[in-house]
Amino acid sequence: MFDVAVARLEEVAQTPLASVAADERAALVAELDGLLQQVQKGLGPRAYTPVPTTEERKLTPAEQNLDDCLGDARASLGTASRYLSPQKGEPGPAGERIAVAARAVGAVRDTISSHLGPDRAPLTPYAYLLRHQKAFDYLARRYSEVAWAAGHVVHRLSQGAEHPGAVDAFDKARTSLDHASVYARASTRDADHALAAFPAALPVEPVQATAADPTGTVVARLAEDGERLSRAAYAALHDRAEHRMSGSDLQQISRWNAMGRLLAGRVLLHVAEDAADGAVRESLKAAAGELRESSRAWKAAAGAWQRVVDTGDPRERPQLPPPGYAQVRQGKVAPMPSTDPHPAVVISRTSVVRLGQLLFGSQWTPEQPPGAARPAAELLADAGGAGALAASAYRLSATGWQMAAAAPWVVRRAEPGLVTDAPAHRPAGLDRGRRFYPVHPRQIETLTEGYGAVMAAEQKGAAALLTTAQRAGTPVPRAMLDAAAHRTIAQEQQWVTATPTQTPARSLPRAHVPTDLVLGRRPGMRR
Repeated sequence: MFDVAVARLEEVAQTPLASVAADERAALVAELDGLLQQVQKGLGPRAYTPVPTTEERKLTPAEQNLDDCLGDARASLGTASRYLSPQKGEPGPAGERIAVAARAVGAVRDTISSHLGPDRAPLTPYAYLLRHQKAFDYLARRYSEVAWAAGHVVHRLSQGAEHPGAVDAFDKARTSLDHASVYARASTRDADHALAAFPAALPVEPVQATAADPTGTVVARLAEDGERLSRAAYAALHDRAEHRMSGSDLQQISRWNAMGRLLAGRVLLHVAEDAADGAVRESLKAAAGELRESSRAWKAAAGAWQRVVDTGDPRERPQLPPPGYAQVRQGKVAPMPSTDPHPAVVISRTSVVRLGQLLFGSQWTPEQPPGAARPAAELLADAGGAGALAASAYRLSATGWQMAAAAPWVVRRAEPGLVTDAPAHRPAGLDRGRRFYPVHPRQIETLTEGYGAVMAAEQKGAAALLTTAQRAGTPVPRAMLDAAAHRTIAQEQQWVTATPTQTPARSLPRAHVPTDLVLGRRPGMRR
């Protein structure tokens, strides 16, 4: 977005404006003033810090110098506007380009703010990356580039201005903008340029795959699914979502992730068969092997739930015998509660569907047999090459790591409502007619340890996929942000409390979800 803003301003700076009328020139000045105002709004922790304090609201010396220079430039532009014309005309094509640049600068602030809630609390782990001074230095440095490009536009506006007072004001404005850029560049040498890949935080609302989706859009939509799952994992970690994740949800997510990693590995193996570069071919095969290991880890984590039932959401449960006639007559039979799956379950299933569409065609669904794979050339064309395909698969592993990190806390919060029918953990002296009893602590350990194994497997898979992307000549700048976010999650676990911090979920509107998710049907089961 910074690049877009600078590019649009450079286009205006290359446009001859000497013959522009005074009223149109005044309109361009107004557009430029709006752009600089957007830059000022984005300066400093006051715009982004998750929990600002009085001290954090202050600007650093670099930001203060930039803010002062921008203020001086805006004052000079106001003076020039008064000399030009009392009425402002239409800004024309040049004004539209300046307006686009202003919207791009404002979108930077909106993108970062999407990671914060109304109370400025973080919604994703990426929000905490903005608490470091290197992040603010990066933003100040990029804003200074916008100021430098705006200075070139001011110079172009000064050419042809008839009033000498306007020419002098334009010169002062350009000098201020040049100073703003020079001061900011000199004091922001330690800027964290990894923030160039900072993503938008998408809402945790599933966007389901359909047979009408072009296969060329699958990879981009997979990346969006990853952003939604990342946010869902962070909300589950901190128990901040309105729809709390249950044990049944986590079990289904684990199964869909196991299937997704298996499909992703098949995609890589299929592409490797036609890879001309031997190093890339072997790297694709190695990454596929790591994805298979990740699939096994997710499958094992899901298997640990086999004899455990979440009474608050018993969609996943052992097959129960039909009630007897006497029980029905006595009114002792009650229907199982009907609950909607967590949005992360739907998104996990959707990512599996997208991978299947990429490999087998847009008509594929998890209930169908695999069938013949599409030609590798077509698959690579849709993905953008082997490197882009590996980079997209990397997002699966990075997001899976975050979900596995949140899973133990989901288990701990659900523990009071978990029951089991495992014979090995049946309490002595329990009534033989009672099939279920409270879950054993050892079973809780098994559940949480399973997701620890998933985290290790996902890390290896992510590393292998990054290596593949690099060998194919595709940089993955997002990996730096993910690594920092993962360190934050691992080091700051004291944020999370194991005690319930949330009131019981209220009745929410039922959303359309696939039937197999409502019924708790396992991936690949035939109707």
